[in-house]
Amino acid sequence: MKTDDSRIYVVRLERNRPVVFAVGTTTLERLDPPGDGFGWGMDAADDGLELARVLLTDTSGSEPSADVARRFADQILSRVPQDGFALPRETVSAWLRRVVTV
Repeated sequence: MKTDDSRIYVVRLERNRPVVFAVGTTTLERLDPPGDGFGWGMDAADDGLELARVLLTDTSGSEPSADVARRFADQILSRVPQDGFALPRETVSAWLRRVVTV
């Protein structure tokens, strides 16, 4: 499957609820969590894992292991602004290449 590496993940609050969009050159896709919701930042706990899983799955095309999702949440998502952020897909891909050995 060919993916649009220029996609940018836009994560923000809408009506006090977190939402995630994958914005491509010609596309806009809303990414919904499989569970109750997303979270990010230092206090996100399991909600940060849900967001990590969604971003990593969209980037790689397969669901990450729990360990990889936890590391992404700890290393990346715990450090982003609480009111929202944008994260290029290539940044997520580069993190995966660095962390996950094939």
